[in-house]
Amino acid sequence: MAIQTTEKYCPICGGDVGEPSCFKRFGEWACSEAHAEEYAKAVRAEKLRAVAPEPRRDYRPARRGCCG
Repeated sequence: MAIQTTEKYCPICGGDVGEPSCFKRFGEWACSEAHAEEYAKAVRAEKLRAVAPEPRRDYRPARRGCCG
């Protein structure tokens, strides 16, 4: 059984958030608006990386010209 803590910590600096502020992004409390935005950018970037296709390594452009 998991134990839930009542303390809230900033995901960027690890500082104690104390009373829940209005700086909450993706379910995480942050100590400042700047840290909340930084966390949101990191989460969005990770979500984009997760759905983006990997680049093909075996890709060779088609030869165009007299011999192609």
